Amino acid sequence: MELLPGKEGLFLDIFDQVKKQIRAREGCRGLEILKSEEDGRISLWTISLWKNESDLDDYRSSPLFKKTWSEVKPLFSGKARAWTLTSIETLA
Repeated sequence: MELLPGKEGLFLDIFDQVKKQIRAREGCRGLEILKSEEDGRISLWTISLWKNESDLDDYRSSPLFKKTWSEVKPLFSGKARAWTLTSIETLA
């Protein structure tokens, strides 16, 4: 998610308020936020790991997601992109 200039702090504040609720959702196995900066443009990446796609779909249709999305979407400088990936192998 590429953010509008100066909106990183607000996004992180919102994420901080909901991260434990997201992580506590049925099927959520992990949650992480990452940052990249290129040519002064800040992008934030959230990675959530889910037991199965139906648990992710349940979260995406939840009031928590809808409220959070309505707060963070105006902070983006462009369209947010999402990918659903399936793990092949994990090394710990």
